[in-house]
Amino acid sequence: MNIIQEGDGSGRTYDHLTVYFPRPCEGEEIPIYFIDLEEKMAGWSPELKRTLYVDDIAGTEELKRVRNVTLLKVYNWLRNAESVIELSDPERIQYEDVMEEFVNKGGEIYYTRKKIDGKIVNLFRLKNDKPAQGYVKIRSLADLL
Repeated sequence: MNIIQEGDGSGRTYDHLTVYFPRPCEGEEIPIYFIDLEEKMAGWSPELKRTLYVDDIAGTEELKRVRNVTLLKVYNWLRNAESVIELSDPERIQYEDVMEEFVNKGGEIYYTRKKIDGKIVNLFRLKNDKPAQGYVKIRSLADLL
């Protein structure tokens, strides 16, 4: 998978990766950094024709397909701003496994989506580049001048 760079010469636009709720296509990845996790109730508003997120059940009377979700707030490096990813329970578990590995080993977390069994799911991957190996000699700046 590749990180999509703006102006990559393919003629495609990648505006869908630089929005508040990014939705990468298969093969596209977004480098992200964790900010926060929030538990919310989500439901479809027929009147507004979009999903609404509320804190408690009292705000869901007029919503359809009400469900509990986790909102993952991340720093989207392609957008240079905050983005939000809605996670189901299995997606949250997979994210937490990647985050635990990130805390232990370092690296960069990438967000993508993939079609599995006819359903598009959010996936996270840790890219762990090893630092360059070499000998580092400690010297003071005064010695160099």
